[in-house]
Amino acid sequence: MKGKGDDDVKRRLEIEDLLRYRFLSSLKASADKKQCVFNVHQANLEKNGYDSDLYLYDAQTEGIRRLTDSGSAGSAIWLDQSHVLFASKEDLGAEPGKPVTEYFVMDIDSGESQFYMRIPAEVNWISDLGGGKFACLAKSYIPDEGGPEPKTAEKETWYHEERDYIIADELPFRQDGMGITNGMRYRVFVYDRKEDTLNAVSDKWQNVESINAKDGKIIFSARRFQKTEPYLFYGDVEVYDSSTGVLDVLMDDHTYRVYGVDFIGGESVFIGTRGLQHGYQNENSSFYRFGKAGEPERFCYNDRSVSNTVGTDVKYGGVTEYIADKNGVYYLSTEEGDAVIKLAGLDGNIETVSCEEGSVDDFALLDGKIIYAGLHENRPQELYLLREGETVRVSSFNSEIADTCTRSKPVAIAFPGREMSLTGFVIKPVGFEEEKAEAESYPSILYIHGGHKCAFGPVFFHEMQVWANRGFFVIYCNPHGSDGRDDCFADVIGRYGFYEEADLLAFRDACLKAYPAMDPQRMGIGGGSYGGFLTNWMISRTDYFKCAVSQRGIASWNGMFFTSDTNYLFPCWSFENDVWMDPERYWQHSPLKYAEHCHTPTLFIHAENDYRCPVSEGISMFQALKFKGIEARLCIFKGESHGLSRSGKPRSRIKRLKEMTNWYEKHLLP
Repeated sequence: MKGKGDDDVKRRLEIEDLLRYRFLSSLKASADKKQCVFNVHQANLEKNGYDSDLYLYDAQTEGIRRLTDSGSAGSAIWLDQSHVLFASKEDLGAEPGKPVTEYFVMDIDSGESQFYMRIPAEVNWISDLGGGKFACLAKSYIPDEGGPEPKTAEKETWYHEERDYIIADELPFRQDGMGITNGMRYRVFVYDRKEDTLNAVSDKWQNVESINAKDGKIIFSARRFQKTEPYLFYGDVEVYDSSTGVLDVLMDDHTYRVYGVDFIGGESVFIGTRGLQHGYQNENSSFYRFGKAGEPERFCYNDRSVSNTVGTDVKYGGVTEYIADKNGVYYLSTEEGDAVIKLAGLDGNIETVSCEEGSVDDFALLDGKIIYAGLHENRPQELYLLREGETVRVSSFNSEIADTCTRSKPVAIAFPGREMSLTGFVIKPVGFEEEKAEAESYPSILYIHGGHKCAFGPVFFHEMQVWANRGFFVIYCNPHGSDGRDDCFADVIGRYGFYEEADLLAFRDACLKAYPAMDPQRMGIGGGSYGGFLTNWMISRTDYFKCAVSQRGIASWNGMFFTSDTNYLFPCWSFENDVWMDPERYWQHSPLKYAEHCHTPTLFIHAENDYRCPVSEGISMFQALKFKGIEARLCIFKGESHGLSRSGKPRSRIKRLKEMTNWYEKHLLP
């Protein structure tokens, strides 16, 4: 890979350097494939949020220039070769209960922007249909049928009073990162700018989960659920023609879980799975078109993921996971610890287009090239250009960090996992020298990813690099259940805890053998989400770790059945039965069952508004350890969700990392 060489590093990477990273996202190519507009985000400590501005990459000049400087620009789409449309994230002072989204148009040649339109809805996706019409995906609310509609004069008072209580009559009634969603659906609309009208396309009971638009047509997939119906995994596929107003339902037999939809040469295609062998939640998706009889026909079988699940804490913003063109479907896929671009061809073959070690986070197709935001060479995000098999770094957004702060490159290490050889990674302490290792000993942290179907790889990870800069080994791997391999490898249904435990302990032993300077008496453990579950599991069943940090973890599957925003679907799928039919199996795989045997000082970190793994899970483990007289600390972040470590407010993210670092240093340093 070509790029400007790194200068000599000068100082230690610090926790607060989180504020200096720039996060790249939402890449959109112009119609002629010669330019690409994208967003650059940066944490703003004063606002306790993130600034977002638009930038432009020109493939002809290979230059990058800034388009906006307000800090409030949303993602953009192209109206023509010289104009982009984007939403403003500024507080518009809308009337209570009447959301609006304002759009501005910018001339990229002059740099001038002006107001373009105001849509009376909270829009989170938009596409130009032509003729002044726009396809929108926006929030829609089903009126509460339990009470009378307030009179016009009382609406504002009623709206404010609504904030004082929650009414639920469906599942899920709350969703992580979104808040209370009872009666809320993402719905397809068509906005006519000339007439200033907003007309619904999808049914009010449908929640649209994937959408695309080309040549005046909209294709979308939705899951329908009503008050008395559960929110199931599978969805339909529908196409709306904006020129005729006809809505065509291509598939509504509720057979496939649909992950993506698009057009190839006017033909409707979708990415999905029937989940016949490994379940809707776990089975990798393949690629389908609709045959002459209108039935789905698979045109390309796939046994790997169709998304980037490589973990890091230096990504933020929207992601393009797939793009269809005349050649087939380009998509992101996780291969062991790397995230790459692949092409699912109409001929049934899959080609790996990008092969660089690291992570492709977002991408766009240019003329004979691919532009993407990615993580390579143990650096924070940059833009890369892939052409004729060669990858070139074309930006320097994070060069200040990369060139002035000490980093330690992740080193791959093979180890004997359950039934097969697996690969993990070791980040050595900054300044570690092999020849002096025998005279020194170092603390270490075994870190476990979430998911379970996610992965760790050799990419830059801020918190891991902070710990390496403070003298820790950081070790991590992808045990059975992880992404990056085939369906069978990821399938740990009904075996949670027991199955991964063997891989994690084998990896621990391999690291201690490969690095004698790693002190086995000063090893900590930690992880988030499913990694938090496994942290709780390991400290309750082993005494190998001197301390632990459990983040947003699971204490009891019984509790998850009744309180998670996945409602009962995920536990039922996981244990192949509901909690009343097989209560002992749920309890057998719950860390809380074994917590009476825990002797490990543990810090529990949870977000107050975590609806995926509710805060009650962290409190349960904390209270169990306190009951047994074990040192424990609980840190709950108000107003944050399950994504605290990746997209939480900057002050919360810094406080979280300080709590974790202080805990590890207190228990593992001499």
